[in-house]
Amino acid sequence: MPDEKTNVIIEELLQLISQVSRIEKGELMYDVRVREELGIDSLMAMEIVATIEKRFDIRIDESILNSINTVGDFLDYVISLIKGKHV
Repeated sequence: MPDEKTNVIIEELLQLISQVSRIEKGELMYDVRVREELGIDSLMAMEIVATIEKRFDIRIDESILNSINTVGDFLDYVISLIKGKHV
């Protein structure tokens, strides 16, 4: 179960993804497939990545993006980067 700080980060990440992609935040469920169900292409993914990198001052490995299938996979990866930076 995520702690309160993690929940705040998740909410902010979902808000940023929603703003950049123009996908309703309610559609960004953990098990939703990024490409197949949400239609996020590589250009939109790069825009999302750039926004999140700037906001959280992290570097997302672009080669990892190909192995990310769901919104949850992406959130878990980004949260691990954020927590690794601030621990």
